[in-house]
Amino acid sequence: MWRDVAASEDVKDGRTLGIAVEGLDLVLWRSMTGRLAACDRRCPHQWADLETSGVVDGDELVCVSHFWRFDAEGRGTKLSAAGRRDEKAPIEVHEVQETEGRIQVRIR
Repeated sequence: MWRDVAASEDVKDGRTLGIAVEGLDLVLWRSMTGRLAACDRRCPHQWADLETSGVVDGDELVCVSHFWRFDAEGRGTKLSAAGRRDEKAPIEVHEVQETEGRIQVRIR
């Protein structure tokens, strides 16, 4: 079921917005290229709040507590000091769409 959660203008490129909908705490974020995503608000590593501890870096949301990175599909990775990308736990993502200036999230 689709739920209206925010105005499109509330999530500008490179920004995050925490929301609560139907008992779920989520974070909306928009990549630097304008792609909108919705995922669990808590990082799966140590539960940091991704609204306040999440920073958009290109097409990924980075938890600045321990630098885990998540893409819009929920894949979790971390860059090593040598630049190697190591796989980490994924984060749950939710379908998101924009219609007539509003953001909607699909709740399963």
